[in-house]
Amino acid sequence: MESPIAVQQREWVLAGIRHEIFMRVFPALRHGLVGPVSIARMSVSIVRRLLSKGDAGKAVLNEPVERIDQQLAEAVTGIRALQAWEPGAKGLATPAEVLRQGMSLMTASLALRDIKLDYVPSDIQEVEEVHHQPFLYAWLALLCHVEDSVQAPVSLRIEQKQPKSVSVEIIHSLYDVNQDKTRPTAHVRLIDQAALELMAAAGGLQLTSGEGWMRLSWI
Repeated sequence: MESPIAVQQREWVLAGIRHEIFMRVFPALRHGLVGPVSIARMSVSIVRRLLSKGDAGKAVLNEPVERIDQQLAEAVTGIRALQAWEPGAKGLATPAEVLRQGMSLMTASLALRDIKLDYVPSDIQEVEEVHHQPFLYAWLALLCHVEDSVQAPVSLRIEQKQPKSVSVEIIHSLYDVNQDKTRPTAHVRLIDQAALELMAAAGGLQLTSGEGWMRLSWI
């Protein structure tokens, strides 16, 4: 049994890993939140121009006003979704939903490292939901680990082959013009194997891996 000090130390380490992961995906989160607001502001400008002409009728204004309403509703939905990142969040989601969310947050960053994502939709019926936050952090930790450790262009084939596991196959390019060049490390603070295993365990997941593949499993 771990001592209280050891437990506290592990929690501090986990908090540091979560912070590093969150800061990596924050640009994508910010972009997703600002996008609808920017479009709404553009629609407001259109409404102002119409009003300044003095001949804007109800029918003319309906479309931009409806667009503003839709974009603000989308922004509110995005802001509320930030609750998933709060400590102790208890929300549930299907594995496919979490996988897609993690990929959307990491696609741009991974593309800068010549890492492509190939998601194979699962045909498994009646998939059980998982705890959203711990699963998402573990999944993002896996993607960050690949980002930090791969030195050549690869494709990640992501597939939920079993009801309670997701596998990632790392497929290397047959020819890489930069294969003899050492690529710069993307981040100073790396998500190494130990950090990945710790994050998976904290989320109640089991990480197994071998040459060119990794798998996250849950009960």
